[in-house]
Amino acid sequence: MDILVTGASGNVGSKIVNLLLSHGHNVFAGTRSGSYGQNDNVIPTVVDFEQGIKPERTFDAIFLMRPPHLTDPDIFESFLQPYARSTRIVFLSVMGADTKSYLPHAKIEKKIAEMGFEHVFTRPTYFMENLLTTLWPELDANNRVYLPSGKLKLNWVSVRDVASVSVAALIGQIGERGVLVNAGVYAGFSEVCSTINEIAGTSITYEPASLFGYIWYMRKQGNDWPFIAVMLLLHFLPRLGPAAKPLAASPKLPAHEFETLEDFVRRNKDQFRRLR
Repeated sequence: MDILVTGASGNVGSKIVNLLLSHGHNVFAGTRSGSYGQNDNVIPTVVDFEQGIKPERTFDAIFLMRPPHLTDPDIFESFLQPYARSTRIVFLSVMGADTKSYLPHAKIEKKIAEMGFEHVFTRPTYFMENLLTTLWPELDANNRVYLPSGKLKLNWVSVRDVASVSVAALIGQIGERGVLVNAGVYAGFSEVCSTINEIAGTSITYEPASLFGYIWYMRKQGNDWPFIAVMLLLHFLPRLGPAAKPLAASPKLPAHEFETLEDFVRRNKDQFRRLR
């Protein structure tokens, strides 16, 4: 199959590229620069949603990822318009996009469906990798997770598993139009810190923040308002609705086991040990 992967240099996209290559597919790696490392098996191509730059050829499937700063669904409609409606579109969405119409991802989902594409919307729960990205600066500086999450518990999943589900969707192994991607891990930040400490020998803690204390601290650290808004969307707003319930691992894939939190920490133990 000829498959275009947008956001190919990102955490999810790069893993999808490697998995597709291992399955023998022709992979077109879409990036704004049009370059993709030194991998001769990948066909680099320029993808720039804002400038309307896209490959002028056909694909069997497209992995579509929304850049965080783009919220207008019309941008993605313009990008997809030239492609045949038989092209399978796998869109990396978010949990809740099927019920919360105000989310940017929900609006893009609606646009893709209205355009008549064969599609699968993958909706992951909370990424384990947030511990190594958005939460890492505070962990690295102060050995703590500092969030206005109270006793909030979340369902977790690793990028590795999201990539595996996305590849299964791209090559036609998933028939559902919308798929919740979850590893069956249900934990609060105190439990997560304890797991990391036990495996990596660290002494990190979870320190709950008040809403206004968190906003003040984040601004003092130089974070901009859009980033703070995203952090509140993930870590504070869920406290205002019904408590999240433990979810089973889903969907079931042939010969694939979802990664536990313990497995994730072991796989990234060297990085976590930098916190000792």
